[in-house]
Amino acid sequence: QNEINEVPFFDVQLPYELALKIFQYLGKAELGRCAQVSRTWKILAEDEVLWYRLCQEEGYLLDMSISDHSCWKLALKNCRAREHMLKTNWKNRVGAVSQLHYEPGRVLCDVHCCDGVVMAGYSSGEVKLWDTRTWDYRAPVLAAVPGPGGAGALPHVSFVRINSSLAVAAHEDGTVSVWSLLLGQEPIHHFQHNQHLQALALAPGGAAVATASGFQVRLESPDDRGFWQTPGTFEIQKLVNFLNLVPDVRGSPVAVAAAEDIVYLLKAEAPGRILHSVYGQPVTCLDVAAHEAAFGIKTFGWLLNEPNQVL
Repeated sequence: QNEINEVPFFDVQLPYELALKIFQYLGKAELGRCAQVSRTWKILAEDEVLWYRLCQEEGYLLDMSISDHSCWKLALKNCRAREHMLKTNWKNRVGAVSQLHYEPGRVLCDVHCCDGVVMAGYSSGEVKLWDTRTWDYRAPVLAAVPGPGGAGALPHVSFVRINSSLAVAAHEDGTVSVWSLLLGQEPIHHFQHNQHLQALALAPGGAAVATASGFQVRLESPDDRGFWQTPGTFEIQKLVNFLNLVPDVRGSPVAVAAAEDIVYLLKAEAPGRILHSVYGQPVTCLDVAAHEAAFGIKTFGWLLNEPNQVL
């Protein structure tokens, strides 16, 4: 019996690859039982391909390849143990509260975080960053671009957004500044709206910014040479309440905007496509993924056959 190339399945001998395909239909408990049948089944039931697939199916370590761990069974066990500990601590209120530096006399206007880096904007117009992954929570001040009025006190910050490479802040006067987290505290790009912004969106994993000011939605992104441009501007019938950029989009950015009771899909160099438009059903929340958008709609009491929904 060749226990490396052939696996005994009752009264037949199956090639290892075929036996592995059969075992791919089993869960963790079934693989554990199969590992107790024989030495050959134990080798098969602990194959890295099987446990890598189980780890991915449960949502752990999605950004890793199969060669990144030597024992995926142990990796899955550790991930489940960490999640269980987190849930237990949360239910039992076990944890610690960390307070980042408080600014006396300044109001915190907006805050956003990504991968442990926290971005905050204040009523003084200052924008600060904290890297909570280090012991010393230093907060460098990102230099702002003066608005049309020139020097003087900066208008207060309306929105801040941050991802793994960029930080964006919008001020009350319509000024939008973009910083690179790798290049320093001076902005790499800025632009101006004629009035304050209702919404600001930053692509989760890319270099694209969307802003909504008045009845206009504007898309900003760098070209292949790194020069920022405006691939599209859109005139919306109503004031935008929610704005998101679709992640993982190649080429020109794509945005989804909700304006009262209308939801638009906005693509550069294309008219805005309406995803939802029902009078009297305003949108209450919005989120987007690579291939779908989800939004809540609110209905009023006289629409008894149309309850509040998520579409």
